[in-house]
Amino acid sequence: MPVKTSFYISMVIAVFLAIFGMYLLFRPKFRRIKIHVQMPSKQPTVPATQNTPQPVTPPTPQNTAPSPQQPITPNIPLSRPARLNINTPATFMPPTQSATPATQPPKASDSDWPELRKIFESVGYTVKKNPRIGKLQTALFAIGTDEVLYLGAMGASVSDMQAAINKLQQIFADTLEDIYIDTIGFIIGAPDTPDANSPILTFSSVSELRTYMQSHPNKQPSDDEAANFDAYSGYISTVIDYIGKI
Repeated sequence: MPVKTSFYISMVIAVFLAIFGMYLLFRPKFRRIKIHVQMPSKQPTVPATQNTPQPVTPPTPQNTAPSPQQPITPNIPLSRPARLNINTPATFMPPTQSATPATQPPKASDSDWPELRKIFESVGYTVKKNPRIGKLQTALFAIGTDEVLYLGAMGASVSDMQAAINKLQQIFADTLEDIYIDTIGFIIGAPDTPDANSPILTFSSVSELRTYMQSHPNKQPSDDEAANFDAYSGYISTVIDYIGKI
């Protein structure tokens, strides 16, 4: 019997729908990082206002003494300060000056270690500025793919390094949503030894660090990950500028 033309048409439509459905099910899905940094607007300072007392006309002398005038209380509006959040370097609010003398900034030789920079750049990491975090003057601040961050110091104590890592992680938790930054701390020539469960690495020399990093190179980002890494790098630069102002 002759086959109807509608049969062939229905077969073509069925094959097309099947191919399109499989494409929707198995099409690649790329991971996108969205870094949300809250930018609080600078609140204008409200000047304190004080009611000017009205001149009082002295009463005509009488047998009774005049009652004393009640003091006028100034009406000063009070407002709760906004919650401090990570911001761009252009609008950072400087900390309040105290009577205690400020700590002298470290010398250039304390924070500039070009040999460490060369080690990390040679294995693919991006090196940033070395901020001072609390008591710790960093000697190396580098980032890598998959939100990896290396924080290094020379001759620092393990407790100071751990305090600096805790401060960074608190900033990350306050300004990022559902993104974990793997922070790895290391010390060259530490005066103490970390606990067995401590994630901080200790090295006796720069050569020992070089050997370790050659076996832990950075994974170069793919074309699809390049935009995510650029956003991550810009965020870390903002955090470094913020730390330098607190």
